[in-house]
Amino acid sequence: MNAKLTLSSFILIIMANPYLNADDNETKNLDPINVTASEIAERDDLKTDSVTNLYRVESTAQFGTQVFTQKEIEAYAPKNLFDLLGKANGLELTYQGRRSPYGLEIRGGGSITYILDGAILPSSVSRILQNIPLSAIEEVQIIRGSTALAIAPSIGINSSNSGSGLNTGFVVIRTKQPKKTEGLLTGYMEKAVSQPTANGQNLYLGTRLNSDTSDLNGYIGGIVSRYDRPSKDSWFDGSDAESGMISGGANIGRFGINMMGYKGSGRFEMQRGVTTAGVLDNAKWYYDPLKTTVLSSDMSMQWNESQTTLFSLFKTDYEQNEHNENFANTTKSARHFEEKTNGYSLRHNARFGDTLIQLGGQITNSEGFGPNLSSSYNRYDTTVAGWSASVEQKLFNGDVVLDAGYRRDIKHINNSSTNPANDNANIDVDMAPANIIAAGALWHINGMFTLSGRYFKGDEGTSGDFDLKTQGGTPLHAEKQDRIEVAIEANVTPYLKPIVTWFDVDIKNQKKATNITYTDSGNTYYYYTELDSHRRGIELAIKGNIGENTDYQLSWTHMLDNDSTTNGITTDDIGASSPEDGFTALLSHTWNDYRANISYKYTSDWNESTSPMGTLYADLGNYTRIDANIAKDFKLDGYTLTGKLYGRNLGNDHYATRYVTGYYYDRGRTLGLELSMAF
Repeated sequence: MNAKLTLSSFILIIMANPYLNADDNETKNLDPINVTASEIAERDDLKTDSVTNLYRVESTAQFGTQVFTQKEIEAYAPKNLFDLLGKANGLELTYQGRRSPYGLEIRGGGSITYILDGAILPSSVSRILQNIPLSAIEEVQIIRGSTALAIAPSIGINSSNSGSGLNTGFVVIRTKQPKKTEGLLTGYMEKAVSQPTANGQNLYLGTRLNSDTSDLNGYIGGIVSRYDRPSKDSWFDGSDAESGMISGGANIGRFGINMMGYKGSGRFEMQRGVTTAGVLDNAKWYYDPLKTTVLSSDMSMQWNESQTTLFSLFKTDYEQNEHNENFANTTKSARHFEEKTNGYSLRHNARFGDTLIQLGGQITNSEGFGPNLSSSYNRYDTTVAGWSASVEQKLFNGDVVLDAGYRRDIKHINNSSTNPANDNANIDVDMAPANIIAAGALWHINGMFTLSGRYFKGDEGTSGDFDLKTQGGTPLHAEKQDRIEVAIEANVTPYLKPIVTWFDVDIKNQKKATNITYTDSGNTYYYYTELDSHRRGIELAIKGNIGENTDYQLSWTHMLDNDSTTNGITTDDIGASSPEDGFTALLSHTWNDYRANISYKYTSDWNESTSPMGTLYADLGNYTRIDANIAKDFKLDGYTLTGKLYGRNLGNDHYATRYVTGYYYDRGRTLGLELSMAF
């Protein structure tokens, strides 16, 4: 029988028989889901293994998933979302101040997909997420490596001529849902060494909407936010933004719906690089304004305790005016770019006793608009259609769990602009399909130890939306990945919960920009090459609670191998393109009305920086960063007032993590005061 027909028939059978389960084939009259205060506090759709979670992670993959809760976000007191992500286990944050200012790599490399309340964000994500107010976020979920296939497409949803390859992880951001009628007014002032004073304010309001006479209950909340982070021309890394977000949802019996809308506008300056000669780059690039709109909605129907259908849709619109000026003369030019994306997802989770089957499909469309028809990567129209299926089986009363899954994505090029690297533009064609299989196993050895393992095998299907130009015209090939992760975790005592992970990533035909250029129509481009890479390492993470008032967590990621092979020649990239070691730690302590937090991050050095400008060599990394804060609560006429003193990069280490037109140094020590009032 045709496999596609079988899958479609199976979905139709389940949808036509929503009350079917393994134990009872008769239709039952079900009680409605009534959300109590305690259930609101523990949202089922946030539990990593819940079938009502749009971003469910298989039991065998949870060892590679890290969640930042509201409590942890407050403990770190980060500058923005990327500052927070840079503190996660095994993640390295780089900053270049250019068009895509922030880069994030998982355990030495990879491509990450970012999702905001179901909206899959475009490639310009690093200019979008830095303006999302942290007080609007309920949690951030970081999913590493070989894991769930149903979350999002395995390849980039929009146009790319960078050969970024298969996705190797997800960052899922979930916005806040009020637990009661509540409000929070926050303001801060901070100052970095030798920089003007920055400030910001935001106001959050939310309430629950409950009915005593029906099964209807819901919520509505919203936030308005602004910040201003000025800079001197000798540094030129200032930014500002004004934004607003509104969210709402309702549960009617067993049907649930959530909606979110975000809109923001601001200015972003591209930091001036400092060359190896100590000279400032004279380029004066900035975006003004940057406009972002995100709309998303998700719906769920829990037919019974065994059958759940999930649907989501989203739309994003991102606009930017790019200004190109010069500090040394009066040269001025401006260009307008725009990206639009939208998508739909339909999934069904069916549990039959100890067997869970997950089926689903997704369609996303992305359009990019440049200033004119000759604009290369900024004018395109692409569609990605994909589906996935997986099965998870519990054995021996849940002491053993096995799962396996398959995903297939096809990118269709509706239209793409003429790219200097491509003699024939792609119009109305399907790219080769991307195919992925994943499997996992988990064994609860006893009440203390758990052993987990995951395997991932992926074929990108194509080298990218457009042909990347190589010196001599050598053809490029599709990327292929094999990844293995094995972890053993122990629950020794409440104050000692270690987990050790071993990972192995083998990539064939990985794309890399060279430092050899060519010109076309007056523009300069870089030739690409491809290589085989192999990354292998270990990660140790420990967390625990010491008494009732002290929490800690720490991690160490160590690369055992990071090799690349080109034309049969293998080189060791540890200390070249990536650091060998990374450490993170967080210690939190409360006493009476005081809360104190201190975080630590160390990253070893490397000396190779790859970007669209090619591969450059510089002294990067090798920095230690310590952040700390102390907060105290005050009661005033029924309101809770909180004052927080915080410091970032207390050692005033002006480290750099990228070199493009120069080094992009961190601002160094930043001290600030935050005042908030909860009501």
